[in-house]
Amino acid sequence: MRTWKVERAGFTLIELIIVVVIFSIVTTAALPAVSLITTHARVNQAAAVVGHDLAVAVSSAARQRTPIRIARGGDRQSMTVAERASGTVLETRWLGPDTQYGLDSVSFSATPIDLFPSGFTSSALTVTVWGRGYSRQVTMSRAGWVRVP
Repeated sequence: MRTWKVERAGFTLIELIIVVVIFSIVTTAALPAVSLITTHARVNQAAAVVGHDLAVAVSSAARQRTPIRIARGGDRQSMTVAERASGTVLETRWLGPDTQYGLDSVSFSATPIDLFPSGFTSSALTVTVWGRGYSRQVTMSRAGWVRVP
């Protein structure tokens, strides 16, 4: 008479619990780093977009041959580009927490700034974008040169 040995495949409940606990510990340890990377990426992206918007505003003033005004929004989380003479808003860039950038605030070194068709500005400008303790600056010289260091 032969006896057959039955082998069972799979994991025990204890093994599964150990794997879940280890996975939870690793995930909990990595979460702050992922959050920090995400915040830095959003602030960097917002700085790049602000730099692009400023460069486009300078070229728009030259192309339309009319002065353009750049101002920070009263909510401290937006930037407005408008025609200086008529006040017609050409663009509003929202950068606050309810947007894809999730910034805490936007600060201007001077506001408003006028961009003239010659390419010069009324004063130099530094825009600082903030998000969860991390910030980036975008600068625009009096000659209309935009830089995102």
